[in-house]
Amino acid sequence: MEKLVAFDLDGTLSRSDLFLLPAYRTALTKMGRPLLPDEVLLTLIGGTTLDNAHIISAGDMEDYGIFNDYVRQELAAHMSTDARAYPGIAQSIEALRAGGCRIVLCSNAMANYSRPLLDAISLLDLFHDIPQSQPGWDKQQLLKSILETYSPKAAVMVGDRHFDIEAARAVNIPVIGCGYGLAPFEVAGADLVVSNASELPEAVDRLLGA
Repeated sequence: MEKLVAFDLDGTLSRSDLFLLPAYRTALTKMGRPLLPDEVLLTLIGGTTLDNAHIISAGDMEDYGIFNDYVRQELAAHMSTDARAYPGIAQSIEALRAGGCRIVLCSNAMANYSRPLLDAISLLDLFHDIPQSQPGWDKQQLLKSILETYSPKAAVMVGDRHFDIEAARAVNIPVIGCGYGLAPFEVAGADLVVSNASELPEAVDRLLGA
């Protein structure tokens, strides 16, 4: 396969706010903390460990670990019932596969989160590979590893956060911003911005060629 499409997960494939925001609120309540505004909690989705720890626990990693334990408990109970894919994303991935694209996940989420989530939203079988980030890696390093592994003639990153744009720029590939995602204001600098997932095959063709 000569073309590769690397997809972010939360806010690109999955409407993760549907189950993560309630999980965050429950975790804060169990810790006896005041609830944070949704616009702050949304920044946790796809955020770095250090940034998120600063928001939740003023950088206290042990305290942040307690928060994450509560979040994981909530996800185990509710992800399978509350997770939803964005409308049109499955059809878009199927169209990209039919056009000869290799579909690869590019997310720093661990397999014990990404695989159950992809399965819950019925996308797991559409991915050719779900590479795992290594300890200490950021998204740039993961994307670089993906490109080195497959050596495609052309590749594009698809995501909804500034991390996705920065990763694509670092490895000199184009990037499609998901204007339908969780942080549309962060992807204004993408090569193309799509307003819904059904526009992705056309956007990929425009950037990589049919």
